[in-house]
Amino acid sequence: MFFYRFILFHRQHQCKTTLPTASSTFSELRMGELFSMIIDFPDSRPAIDDLRQCVGAMHNMREIAVTLRSAVQQRLLHPGATTSDILTQYISTIRCLRLLDPSSTVLEIVARPIRDYLRLRDDTVACIVQDMVSEESELFEDLASGQGIIMDDGPEGIVYDEDCANKDWEPLPIEAKSVYRTAQRRDADVLSLLVSIYDTKDVFVQEFETSLSKRLLACADYNTARELRQVEMMKLRFGGPAMERCEVMLKDISDSKRINQNVLDASRTQHAEMPLHATIVSRQFWAPVQSESFAMPPKMAAIRDRYAGVYESLKPARKLEWRDTLGKVTINIELEDRSFELSVRPSQAAVLFAFQDLPRLTLDELVLALECSEEFLLPRVRFWLGRGVLREISDGVFEIAETLGASNATNDSAIGNNSVGNSRHVGAAAQSDHEYEGEDDDLESTTATADARSEALRVHFNYIVGMLTNFGPLPLDRILSMLSMFLPGENTTADDLRNFLAMMVREDRLDLIGGMYKLK
Repeated sequence: MFFYRFILFHRQHQCKTTLPTASSTFSELRMGELFSMIIDFPDSRPAIDDLRQCVGAMHNMREIAVTLRSAVQQRLLHPGATTSDILTQYISTIRCLRLLDPSSTVLEIVARPIRDYLRLRDDTVACIVQDMVSEESELFEDLASGQGIIMDDGPEGIVYDEDCANKDWEPLPIEAKSVYRTAQRRDADVLSLLVSIYDTKDVFVQEFETSLSKRLLACADYNTARELRQVEMMKLRFGGPAMERCEVMLKDISDSKRINQNVLDASRTQHAEMPLHATIVSRQFWAPVQSESFAMPPKMAAIRDRYAGVYESLKPARKLEWRDTLGKVTINIELEDRSFELSVRPSQAAVLFAFQDLPRLTLDELVLALECSEEFLLPRVRFWLGRGVLREISDGVFEIAETLGASNATNDSAIGNNSVGNSRHVGAAAQSDHEYEGEDDDLESTTATADARSEALRVHFNYIVGMLTNFGPLPLDRILSMLSMFLPGENTTADDLRNFLAMMVREDRLDLIGGMYKLK
C-alpha cells in the first residue's frame, strides 16, 4: 500500500513540475513569433488563443510586451515601411493584443513607439482619413458604428459623450494603472485610438474637408449621395459643429445643379446651346486653390463668357470668378491614322489648341501663346507626349504626331538625346501614361506648397551630390533612405524629394535615366 501511494505521489509531483516547464517553453517560443502572428491576423487567431492560456499561467505579460516592442521597432518603424503598412500593422496589433491581454496593458506598452513614430510622418492623417471613408476598410465600420463619439479634446485625445459611454465599464486593473491615466483609452475602439495619436481632432476634420472638396469638385454629375453619407457618419463621430463647412460644400453642389439647369434653360430660350456645366462654390467655406493663370483658347473662353453672362442675368448681384485650371474638357482628336475622345484638364486642352494654327511650336512659343510659366507648361506637354499626340522633333521643338509610328520613333530619339545631356525641356518623357495623368490631377492645388518644400531642400543638395559621387547613380528610395540617416531631424517625404530632384534635373544639375539619378 505504501509503495503504490509513493508511486502516485511521485507521478502527481512530476506532472506539476512538467506543466510550468512546458508552458514556459511554449510561451518563449511564441513570444518570438508574436510579431509574425500579428502580421497574419486573423488567420493566426488560434495561436493567439493558445498563447493567452500560457500567459495566464506564467504571468509574464511584461516580458512579452518588451519583446514585442523591440521587434516592432526593428521590423516596422523604419523608412522602408509605408505609412499605410504601419497603420495596417498597428490596427492588427490592437486587435491581437486585446485578445491576448484584455486589460490592454501590453497594448499600451507596445503601441507607444508606434504612435510616436506615426506622429512624425506627414501623411499619417491623410492615410487614416482615406481609410475612414473607404467602404472596404475596417475603419469605415468603426466610423459607421457611431460608437465612441469624440466630442472634445482631452488629456488623452478622447472624450466620450455620456450617452455613448461603455455600459460594461470596469475599473483599471492594478497592473495597468502605471501606463493608463483613464480607462476610456483602454475601452476605445480602433478609430478612436488612431485619432488619439494627435492631441486634437481638428487635423482629421481639416483633412476630411480637403479630401471632400477634391471629390466634390471632381463630381461631374452632381451626385453627392456617397459624400453625404460620409459627412453624416463624421458628424456622429466628431460632432455636428465640426462638419459645418462640409455641409456648406454639399449645399453648394446641390445649388450648382439647380443653377446650372436654370442657365441651360435660359440658353435654350435664346436658341443657343450651352455645352458647359459649372460648379459654383462659396469661396470662404472651401479650401483655397493655388492656381496659375493661362490664356484660355478663344473658343473655350467664348463659351465660358457666355455662361457667365447668362448667370449674371439670373443673379445680378453676383459675379463668377473662374478657376480655369480646374474642371474637365472633353475633346475629340482626329489624326491621320487614329481618332479618339479624351477628357482632360482645360490647361492640357489649351496646349493642344495652340497647335491648330501653327503645326510646329517651340517651348518658348508655347509659353508666349498660353501666357504662362515654363514650369506650368512642362507637365502639360509631357502629358501629350505620353499619349503620342505630340512628338519632340528636336530639343524643345514639338509638332502634332499624325501617325503613331512616327511619334514613337521621334520620342524615343528625343529621350535618347536627353539622356546624353539635353534634359532641359522634357527630360522625363519616358514616364508611363498613368504617371502623366496623375502628375497633373492635383498640380494646381499643390504647386505653391511643393515649390516651397523643394526650395527648402536646396540646403541639403550637397549631401545628395556626395552620395552620387561616392555611390554612383541611385534611385529615389535609396537617396531618401540615406538622407534620413544623415539628417534624422528632417521629415522629408518621397514626394518632396521627387519634386526637388525634378527641379535639379530641369536646372541641368542632375540627370534622370531609367529611374536612376546621376550627376551631370
